[in-house]
Amino acid sequence: MPTGLHAAIQNRIDAFQDLTPVEFHGLWGHSNAQFLEGRMVGAGVIDVPSYWYSPSSRSCLGFWKFTGQSLDNDAVQETTLFTLIDDVMGELAYRAFIGTTKGKEHIGFTVNLNIKKADMAPNARRFFFEATAESVTERKVAIKCPLYDAMTGKLLLVARAVFVFTPIANIAKQTNVEDANSDRDHSPGSSDVVLSLPSARSLAADELYQLGQVMNFLPHGTINHTRGSISVDDKRLVVSLDFGKNISGPPIYVHGGILGTVLFNASALLFTKHTGISATLVDAAERDINYHRGVPLECQNAAIEATVESSGNDKVVVFATLMRNKHVYTTLKTIFTLPQSSSKL
Repeated sequence: MPTGLHAAIQNRIDAFQDLTPVEFHGLWGHSNAQFLEGRMVGAGVIDVPSYWYSPSSRSCLGFWKFTGQSLDNDAVQETTLFTLIDDVMGELAYRAFIGTTKGKEHIGFTVNLNIKKADMAPNARRFFFEATAESVTERKVAIKCPLYDAMTGKLLLVARAVFVFTPIANIAKQTNVEDANSDRDHSPGSSDVVLSLPSARSLAADELYQLGQVMNFLPHGTINHTRGSISVDDKRLVVSLDFGKNISGPPIYVHGGILGTVLFNASALLFTKHTGISATLVDAAERDINYHRGVPLECQNAAIEATVESSGNDKVVVFATLMRNKHVYTTLKTIFTLPQSSSKL
């Protein structure tokens, strides 16, 4: 275990009696095509994560340490942490499920990820998580995972996720169907990226560039946002995007954390245009992601549509949908908490 931890973190670790070191991605195998392997560990953004497993409590504990050169003076982005959380909870779900009679014949997918923010730690570089499988049924695993600043003991957020396991044979059949549909239909999705509204305008080059910087350590263009439009009056934004390489989670599919990130970035841009307040200066108090279908790697001509669902004095709710070929792949609801009137910027 690392040394110099906050006492509250050390106490949480000491409460476990049967922790066993486990290899990062030890159950999945290693590949640079995986987002965490190729884009984070392999690129020196984080050190190889340290994980421990408790069989009696079906818990996985561990640390993520970000390197100084990868971030300079920037804070670790929340979307980066959410992607790491989705990944480690997926690995725990598989570890808990593999003990069942059908475990090795199945592959797991996140179907829901809910994240509630508790606090901020802009200077944090080492994070501690404690993921626990709260229930394991025939095909479903539910997990809770609080995340802490390892050096101050501050609770930063609490994530909950539900994973569903599907027979591997069914995945091959679904992929074949999607490939056939892709050959027949190259439409950008169920939403045209040009809004037919009097107040709509095309997204400017700098706005598309901003959306294309998915995470601050990723090369620009990892996901290419090609065109889009926005209507501030009608509180809507649509954008077309192409997914690049080496961003997989499950084999052949884009990592769920990446999907949540591109949806959040579109939501944040719409929020900023709607309120006049930069989304970087407010709290995204809660995010709820639902995954309906896996997004194939290097998927082209996908579309995001974001809409302001409600807007009040204390919060703004934005709902965003990722689509392609009239299929809904992923949705995200984000609750932005507005600053008090006395502290508005």
